[in-house]
Amino acid sequence: MEIPTFSDLKEEVIDAGLCTLCGGCTSFCRANKLNAIGMMNGLPNYINEENCLKCGICYMICPVTSELDEKLEEIYGKGIGKIIDVFSARSTDENVLKKCCDGGVATALLHYMLDTHFVDAVLAVKRMKGGRSMPILATSYNELLACAGSTLATIPSLDEIKYFSTYTSLLPELKEIGYGGIENIAITATPCQTKTIRKMQSAHILPSGVVKFIVGLFCIENFSFNAVTLRKFEEIIGERINDIEKVNIKEKMNIIFKDGRRKDVLLDELKEVARKACIKCKIPFSNIYADVSLGGLGSEDGYTTVVIRTSKGKKIFDGALEEGFIEVHPEWNEEKKENVIEKIKEWTKKKEERK
Repeated sequence: MEIPTFSDLKEEVIDAGLCTLCGGCTSFCRANKLNAIGMMNGLPNYINEENCLKCGICYMICPVTSELDEKLEEIYGKGIGKIIDVFSARSTDENVLKKCCDGGVATALLHYMLDTHFVDAVLAVKRMKGGRSMPILATSYNELLACAGSTLATIPSLDEIKYFSTYTSLLPELKEIGYGGIENIAITATPCQTKTIRKMQSAHILPSGVVKFIVGLFCIENFSFNAVTLRKFEEIIGERINDIEKVNIKEKMNIIFKDGRRKDVLLDELKEVARKACIKCKIPFSNIYADVSLGGLGSEDGYTTVVIRTSKGKKIFDGALEEGFIEVHPEWNEEKKENVIEKIKEWTKKKEERK
């Protein structure tokens, strides 16, 4: 049986419009020094095809291919995944709550892991001026806080923008970390990024072993903007994008403007500005491969839905709760928990059936 190579990946995933741009194939290609593949016109492509080693690693770790899926399913389940417990919680830090989406639990858990030296650093995304974003390695509370909050609030004006995406590839940075002497990191990741990392860990591909904890984000889609689609988005919300203070994704996109006004937008209305690969993506919505999955779905304003998936995830959540980094909603109970699980099932099915 022939090993699937980058040629197969290109035909089945990239040319088919399914590439998530996770960065795994180009970052961990064994022929990197030979410049076999790289990014071309915004997508992975051959640079020097004759230098490809045809080892199949790129195909194996791609989150869209079915390679290693059975192995991952044994560990993490499928559909809504394996669930240890579910909570609605929030950070107890006012600085975090002012800046973060939902209840700021992601930042709070990451802060707890740094504070207790469970990890040495956190790989997160920081939005820069001009609409650019970049992965940074945060080692302090202030660096974490600088990464908190929604990305839509810092998009440049229409006159300045050429292209902007709410999605940022983290895996190229992971490669650099792996060879930089840091032994343990936590990472916040979308489902496609999480799946690539778990595939790499399953196959013992370096440097995935440095990832000690994954805070997974619920993800139905990310958004891409150019001058045309940005105008379309502003038509949908009825405001300039620079007037946005914060965005939360629950059953709808909840937009909070700088003057305090709020607006809810149905996600179906945003298909024209969603990344095309996201619309076709079938990777489970609730980030089943993470240690802890987080999102706004099912929680009231100011709170985060927390799905604990691994024993490691439970240890960190319980520790952060005990040490006062987070607090559970005072009215949380089994009935509310079951309602949230039903919502996760509903949205998982919705993503699976979307065309």
